[in-house]
Amino acid sequence: MTKKTKTVGSLVYCGPNIKGLAMTWTVYTNGLPEKLQAAAEADKALAGLIVPLDQMPEAMKQIRLKYGKIYTCYKRVLDAQKG
Repeated sequence: MTKKTKTVGSLVYCGPNIKGLAMTWTVYTNGLPEKLQAAAEADKALAGLIVPLDQMPEAMKQIRLKYGKIYTCYKRVLDAQKG
């Protein structure tokens, strides 16, 4: 059994797919997987892409319209993947 973070309600990852770590729009209901939690603690942009489920519509809007904090984090994570 893997260790999970403290339950804080459902969270959604709104960033780009990261192989072996997270897929776009994945909802986590019992905390984040340990690997994703560790990555989020090490990368503020990645952490900014994990939001409460009720903020998902706003996150989708920001990414679609390319503005705001969520989009800035999304772009940073995407650019980091490209190298």
